Amino acid sequence: MAAVQVTDAIWLVGSGTHPGVRTDPHDCHCYLIWDGTGGVLVDTGTGLGAEAWLATVAEVCDPGALTGAIVTHYHADHAGGAGAARAAGLPILASAETAAALASADETRTSLAVARAAGIYPADYRLSPTPVDRIIGAGDTVAAGGLSVEIVAAPGHCDGHLVGLVRTAGRHVLFSGDCLFAGGRVSLQAIHDCRLDAYARTVVDLAGRQVDALLPGHGDLVLDGAAADLDRAAESFRRLVPPPNVLTG
Repeated sequence: MAAVQVTDAIWLVGSGTHPGVRTDPHDCHCYLIWDGTGGVLVDTGTGLGAEAWLATVAEVCDPGALTGAIVTHYHADHAGGAGAARAAGLPILASAETAAALASADETRTSLAVARAAGIYPADYRLSPTPVDRIIGAGDTVAAGGLSVEIVAAPGHCDGHLVGLVRTAGRHVLFSGDCLFAGGRVSLQAIHDCRLDAYARTVVDLAGRQVDALLPGHGDLVLDGAAADLDRAAESFRRLVPPPNVLTG
């Protein structure tokens, strides 16, 4: 398995579905931003594939040169590997809501208990309590070598969800976690903190930004013309109609 280079400074290093870098079937897409001098990870998967994606990161750079790992939100497929990342020496960066949930490994707050009961995770899968080293939120920036990741609050899919914007090679790239997907789709779930009104505000705000590429937590990557995907979702919300759901049953 090898890292998949997405742009000049971005690699896909873990995934549950991408054939070139499949770490564990339950993992989200895990990204590495690396400009040759420094970088940062975006999302950590479930932890079930952590050994594989940490080895993949090491193919591209010295993990010790990274600022740490940004966790977009506290759902287990994105945050469960935070403990393994931290054990490997990578500071964890997350919202206050995600920090509280990870510190206590709260399976109700993170919806892991209901997701496991629904068969989404193995019956023996558990979160490990993990401290967050830096609380980040709207307006903060995270250094990635000579690049800078702008943090944007993006609630809706769940509370405390963050996304990241980085400009590289003259293009704006959005790391959208589970907020937005190819084709202008969203991720609506029957869980306690999936909030449709907040989701609408988030998507309309993001559509107002200049985005060229969309790198979501699952599914297809959109490397060109991503503004059309964001506009499609925003226009649907403006009509008070939720966009197509990436979760189809």
